[in-house]
Amino acid sequence: MKKGLLTIAILFLIHCTFAQVTEITWFGIDFSQAKMVGSAGFTDKEKIQVYYLNVWNSVFVTEADKYDLAKYYKAGKVIVSLDVVKKANEQVSADDLVTDNTYSLSEADAQKEVQKYVGQGSGLGMVYVVEYFSKTEEIASVYVIQFDISSGTISKMQKLTGKAEGFGFRNYWLGALENVMKKKLK
Repeated sequence: MKKGLLTIAILFLIHCTFAQVTEITWFGIDFSQAKMVGSAGFTDKEKIQVYYLNVWNSVFVTEADKYDLAKYYKAGKVIVSLDVVKKANEQVSADDLVTDNTYSLSEADAQKEVQKYVGQGSGLGMVYVVEYFSKTEEIASVYVIQFDISSGTISKMQKLTGKAEGFGFRNYWLGALENVMKKKLK
């Protein structure tokens, strides 16, 4: 009995050791294909495009203890590289950002977004490609993508949703992103 438990414990430790990624490059939250659904909840589309798209990305750096990517994605180290996502988000058209219609981003279109990060380092990269923030449903829908930075080969990709929660516009949607982050990427 003791030998069996010891064997199970050793196997578990080996699994945990190999399950942890040593390093991830975090490219940020890509809103280049995103929509904000429910115009009553997104009344200042210019401020969203100019200010909030950057703020939501920077919070993952300035409040790294709360939004601990290394913890959630079992990485020994996280390198932050927001330059490409910042440029992509600057190209978002404020006029096209908000809609009252339903919206969906295909998996193939989300996968195409990874190409802009290829060659921006080496190893494993991660990006959130936002499908939508929906005020009517009070959720964010996000493609969480892990990929090889050199080749763009996607190792994990999953569309996850997170319930929006928190006080104020900034924190309400950060709550949704945090709830996405808390879900296990398969």
